[in-house]
Amino acid sequence: MSIPSPAGLEFRQLPDSPDARLYVELFSHVVDLTGAKSALELVLTGMADHGPLPDSYAFLVGYAAVAYCRTYFPSKVRAPLTDHVSVPDTYSELHAHITDYRNRHVAHSQSQLSVTLALVELDADGLRPGVIAATSSQEFPSSFLKPWIALIDHLDEELGERRDEVEARIVKDMSRLSLDEVRAWRSRPDIVERPVSEFAGRRSRGRYPTGWSVYWHPVD
Repeated sequence: MSIPSPAGLEFRQLPDSPDARLYVELFSHVVDLTGAKSALELVLTGMADHGPLPDSYAFLVGYAAVAYCRTYFPSKVRAPLTDHVSVPDTYSELHAHITDYRNRHVAHSQSQLSVTLALVELDADGLRPGVIAATSSQEFPSSFLKPWIALIDHLDEELGERRDEVEARIVKDMSRLSLDEVRAWRSRPDIVERPVSEFAGRRSRGRYPTGWSVYWHPVD
């Protein structure tokens, strides 16, 4: 059952400030960790019910590795996760495995986990014409998945504590403002509409986002 919104409910975007930036930054890390966890849970579900998902195992785990690692890899728009919370020593080896898997197998094809071989065929009549390529790949061990989810849960809990601290400071600062002052804040970011022919992922967002690009397909 859906819960109706209160009559006259409105939203306002917090003005740019150190705490507003920090709150957004912490929550954006949670979004990435949640995506990684969801992908891992899909893998475990697929393995348990013997459905079609095992065929997607490598792709889902690869996405999980990318989403997890981008929380603490260098970025121009947010501080790394590890500036706010620490990876426990008990998970340090797993953390390193995930990083190496992302760096050398998922994002770049350098690891010995995947090899492509050039083969020729022989039969009773001798050498058969042509060359065959065969690729073998060792995927991330399934025994690592549940500990990985537990690590994400730990980081998410610590991030939640940090967000609660920041939120409390923001609420305290807002208590000094009048309702008219808050109503004067922007209700949404600046939305820039562009045709899909101009789609580009190279545009960087600000440290505190105030705009959003939306791409649309032209209607015939």
